[in-house]
This record gives sequence, C-alpha cells and structure tokens, in this order.
Amino acid sequence: MEQLIQIMAERPGIDVILLNTGTAGILAGIMLLAYRFANTKASFQPKFAVTLVTLALISVVLMELIQSNLALSLGMLGSLSIVRFRTNIRDPRDIGFIFWSMAIGIAAATQNYFIGTAGSIVLAVVMVGSRYKEERNYPMLLVVRGSNADLDKIQGIIQGTTDSSTVKAKNILSDSFEVVYEVQCDRKKENKIIEEIFELGGIDSVNLLAQNLSC
Repeated sequence: MEQLIQIMAERPGIDVILLNTGTAGILAGIMLLAYRFANTKASFQPKFAVTLVTLALISVVLMELIQSNLALSLGMLGSLSIVRFRTNIRDPRDIGFIFWSMAIGIAAATQNYFIGTAGSIVLAVVMVGSRYKEERNYPMLLVVRGSNADLDKIQGIIQGTTDSSTVKAKNILSDSFEVVYEVQCDRKKENKIIEEIFELGGIDSVNLLAQNLSC
C-alpha cells in the first residue's frame, strides 16, 4: 500500500498533464504550419499532417507513463520494437517531421518548454526554407528536337544558363535529332534557355519537364 501511495504521489498532477498536453498542441500547431508552407498544394498530405499532430500528443501520453514506472517503460519500448512502418516516404523531409513530432511530445512531457519552443522555431525556418531552395534549383528534363542545328552550340547555351547539365539521351537520325538533358537552373531562367535555343534556328521543339521525385 505504501509503495502504491508513493507511486501515485510521484505522478504529475492533472494541471501539469494539461499544461504539457496544451504545450504539445501549440508546438504541434507550429509544426503543422511549417509542414503546410514547406510543401506545395500538390505535395501537401492532409492525412499525414493530422498524423504528425496526433503523434506529438501520443508521445506526451507515453512519456507521462514512462516517467512514472520504469518497468512499464521497458515494456512499452519492447512493444514498440515490433511495429513496422510499411508506408513509403514520398519526401525525405517527412522523416524529419516525424522525429520533430516525437521531440515535441518528449519536450512537453519533460517540461522542457524552452527547448521545445526554440527547436520548433528553428526547424520551422529550416523546413520552410528548404521548399524555396528546392523550387529555385530543381532537377528538370530539357528535351530538344530539331532537324538542322549545331548540337555543340545547344550544349554551350545550356552550360552557360544552367547550374549543371547532363546528357541523358541522344537520338540522331539522318534528317532530325532529339537530345534529352537533365538540368538544374533558377526557375527565372527557364524562358531564357528556351528562347536562346530557338534563336539558333533549325529547332522544331524545346520541352522543359519537371521530374516527379516523390514517387
């Protein structure tokens, strides 16, 4: 009986639990906003966003249980070890959001509010900034088709207007050609590349295609 009373006394009060849960909810809201602005409308996954918030709150509950009972914590970790995640990660940054969500729950449950808040702000800036860096310099496929053009001049234009370029495929016939390049460039230079290639003459079409890297 005395041991049970001692265990109950060591448990955090309801006011502390509510404070921890509320803090986790606020920090999860910051993370949710960061996830929204770190993705485009096409790549944003509402179900995954809800899962992140839920995971943060679940982490608070688990940490409250773990702190009060060592044996229970070992059993909980043992049960979690058999869990297998079979969902494909579309964006490597999603892994970062998952760990961020767990960190929010741990920070809130251990009452490290400053660390949780400061860390969330820094991570939000990093995650949102990664989107605009990605959009600015994103791998694309440049397909050039023509019948009478100097391929060396085309290559020179591409090298001079892009950050990097690689020939992925080249198909040359007696009266036509098709060359596929993988390029990285600032989105503001896309029209300039196409215009300069057409100015060479002998070009039938120039296609610039965004690669789907999330599959």
